[in-house]
Amino acid sequence: MEIRFGTSGLRGLTDTEISEELCWKIGAALAGYFGEGKTLGLGYDTRPGASRLAGVCAAAMESAGASVVNMGIAPSPLVCAMVCSRKLDGGLMVTGSHLSYDRIGLIPLDRLGAIPPRAETAKIAALAEGIKPTHLLSQLPEEHDFAFEYLQFIQRACASNLPGKNVRVALDTAGATGAGLIPRLMNDLGCNVRALHDAKLDFAPRKMEPRADCVAELSELVDETGSDFGAAYDSDCDRVLFVDETGNPVSEDMAAVIFAKYIFSGGPGNLVTPVNSSGLIKKVWKGQVVECEIGPPEISLAAQTYNARFAYEESGKYFFPPEAMWADGIIATAMMAKILGTTRKKLSDIVREFPRHVQFKRNVKGTWDQVADVMAKVRENFSPEGAILNDTDGLKYVYGDGSWLLIRASGTEPLVRVYTDSPSPARARELSDLGISVVRDNMA
Repeated sequence: MEIRFGTSGLRGLTDTEISEELCWKIGAALAGYFGEGKTLGLGYDTRPGASRLAGVCAAAMESAGASVVNMGIAPSPLVCAMVCSRKLDGGLMVTGSHLSYDRIGLIPLDRLGAIPPRAETAKIAALAEGIKPTHLLSQLPEEHDFAFEYLQFIQRACASNLPGKNVRVALDTAGATGAGLIPRLMNDLGCNVRALHDAKLDFAPRKMEPRADCVAELSELVDETGSDFGAAYDSDCDRVLFVDETGNPVSEDMAAVIFAKYIFSGGPGNLVTPVNSSGLIKKVWKGQVVECEIGPPEISLAAQTYNARFAYEESGKYFFPPEAMWADGIIATAMMAKILGTTRKKLSDIVREFPRHVQFKRNVKGTWDQVADVMAKVRENFSPEGAILNDTDGLKYVYGDGSWLLIRASGTEPLVRVYTDSPSPARARELSDLGISVVRDNMA
């Protein structure tokens, strides 16, 4: 099987696609990529098989000459922060992130704690292809607790010792890497905390990806406890979804706009976000909005290239450079607490300060051959009047009224994604229907 890293590492079914043999190859390749004698951080999530496969990776890294700092069951942001602040040479996170619990992933980290660009992960994959394990061993080094150091890192990133003083927050860690840790961190930052599923579980009690359709239990907790806001995470805590004091989910793009205005004063400077983010951000940010390809490696790379003050992805990933060049749902929670603690405003009132944009996200399924051909056909046959084409990642048609239509082939499934965004719900629906029609006509 060809080894190919995606937008966030190498992912697949536990023990079948992400096997012990593959983990050994990746661990040894990672050590070879960074060089003999280097020190690499390691963390993993709570799902079945994670610690065992992490042990295989650790044994392989050490057999190839690397030293491994084992951070145990830990959120990805903590591992990233420790790789960066302790000046390790790189790292590896073994996690399925937002995926279902029958899947897992291997996510390399560079010395900044960020996921390396695809050109670099391709080098790791090439090294791994040439490795033939002669024996497999799962052996984790002694585990270290870096919770206090991560707390200090958050305090530095937030530029305040008590960013959430007296703010009441409800948390849903889904029994994953953040269980027990995030509530303690937020308490230490001055918040009054109530938590759901605050013990580590082998299986998630809800859908792992924190989206509006799976946070009803958190909304109830916010209402019952009179919390100022709620936060729900995926298994490794790089994603977060916020809920306001009434229990209503706040869209991920809206949360980004709130950070842009209240943490960064709306600019000036550069802000980085992928091409599928809402156009709402351009109504708030006074500096340059740099649109990049979709995926954390591209966001981190663009944030470094353009010296960005803030970056985000519409999936609920928020980056706070230069301190955090990775998606950090825990720092994002501290930042939200800081906003509410400083302004003494209700989150629902802050949301109402901004105009609304409506998005539609739909897919058109086909065969791999059809998907491979459709983008070239759409580019050739579809030229809507009054639209400017942005082909940074897929085909994004931007209209004069602030609406846009994005047509993009999936890199992991035989389907074409159709995204639209508009200040007008009717216009968003109209463009969505148009995009679906265009893809189907060119896929026939």
